[in-house]
Amino acid sequence: MRVDWLRPACDRPGPFATVLIDATHDTEDAAELARLRRRAVADDLTDQGAPAAVRDLVDAALADVAPADGTAGRVLVVDDDGVLVDRLTPVPPATALTRWGLLPQFLAVVTEVPEVVRTVTVHVDEAGGEVAVPGEEPVTVGGEMPVHKVPAGGPSHLSMQERVEESWRRNTAAVAEAVDRAVQRTGADVVVLTGDARARARLRDRLARRSVEVLVEIENSAGDRGADLPDTVARAEDDVRDRHRRTALDRFAQAAGHGDGLAVTGEADVLAAARAQAVETLLVDPAAVPADDVWVGADPAAVAADEAGLAAMGSSPAGRVSVVDALLRAAVATDAEVVVTGGGGRRDPLDPDAPGRSDDPEDSGDPQEGPALRHGLGAILRFALAPT
Repeated sequence: MRVDWLRPACDRPGPFATVLIDATHDTEDAAELARLRRRAVADDLTDQGAPAAVRDLVDAALADVAPADGTAGRVLVVDDDGVLVDRLTPVPPATALTRWGLLPQFLAVVTEVPEVVRTVTVHVDEAGGEVAVPGEEPVTVGGEMPVHKVPAGGPSHLSMQERVEESWRRNTAAVAEAVDRAVQRTGADVVVLTGDARARARLRDRLARRSVEVLVEIENSAGDRGADLPDTVARAEDDVRDRHRRTALDRFAQAAGHGDGLAVTGEADVLAAARAQAVETLLVDPAAVPADDVWVGADPAAVAADEAGLAAMGSSPAGRVSVVDALLRAAVATDAEVVVTGGGGRRDPLDPDAPGRSDDPEDSGDPQEGPALRHGLGAILRFALAPT
C-alpha cells in the first residue's frame, strides 16, 4: 500500500486527534445520528484534553462534507494547524475511535483506509466510447458514422459495408488513444472495460501493451452500463489490492529465503531497520503485533525501546507510543510501502480457505505457507544492516 497520503501527519510535531467514525447516511434519522456522533467525538476529545481549537477543526470537518450515499466511514487526523488526513471509506469502521495523542493512530488508519487503486473505466461500442478517471469528467471519443450495416446487395452495398467498417476502425483507434493516454497519465493499476464483445475485442487489439497488462473485461456488458458497474469496479480494485499484497508477501518470503539480510522479522530487528531508514516495505499483522510501547523523538527514525537508546542516537525523548504506530510513522516518513495482512506470513485475509494461525503466540504465519512474521512484524529492506 502506498501511504504517501499520510506524510503530512509525519511532518508535524503533534499532538494529534485521530477520528474513525461511521458516516452512513441511509435512514430517515441519518442527520440526527450524524449530529449525535459529532457530539460524541467532541466530548471524547474534551475528556482526553484536546484543546478547543482542535475540537473545532474536527467538528467543522465532520460537518462540512455532503452526506455519503449509503454506508460509509470517515477517517480524520487533525492537529492544531488543520486537517492533515481526511478519507471517506466504503464501509464504517469496525470500531469507532476518537483519540488525542502524541502520534496519530496510524495502525487504525491504515487498517480502515483501503489502498488507493488508480482506475480507468471504459465503455466501448461501434460509435466510439467513454473513458473515465475518478475525479474527472468522462471523455467521449469517436463519433464517426455510419456504424450500422444494412442488408442489401450490389456494388453500392459493398461500398457502404466498407464505410461502416472504416468507421469502426476510426472509432476504435480514437478510444484506444484516449485509454492509452489516461493509463500513461494516471499510472493506472486497472482498466475496467465494458461494452459489446466485438467492440471490446477490436479495442483490445489496438491498445498499447501497458494498457492491456492491466485490462479487465466485463462480459455481457453491452448497452446500458448498468447500476452494478460500481460493484464491478470495486471487485476489480479489490483484486488489484489482493495481488499487490500477495506480491509483497512473496517478495518477503524470497528475501527471507536468500539469507542475505534483506528481510527481517520480529520487533527488535524491525525497529533496528526503521532506525537505519532501511525499510522498503513494512509488513504488519494487526492481530499479532505486541502491545509494547517504545520511546520516540521528533525525528521519525528516532525510535528505541528505552530513553537510553534514544540518547545514544542523540535524540531527546518526545514520549512513549505503541511500537506499531512508531514503526508506521518511520515507514511513511521514508517513503516505504505498508502491507497489512490478516493472518501474517503468507496467509491471505481475503481467502476463507487459507490456512489458519499457528498456535505459537509469536508466530503470525503458517510454516507451510512461508516465513512467519514474529510479533506480527516484518520488513523488506533497501539494504542489509551491519551486524551488531
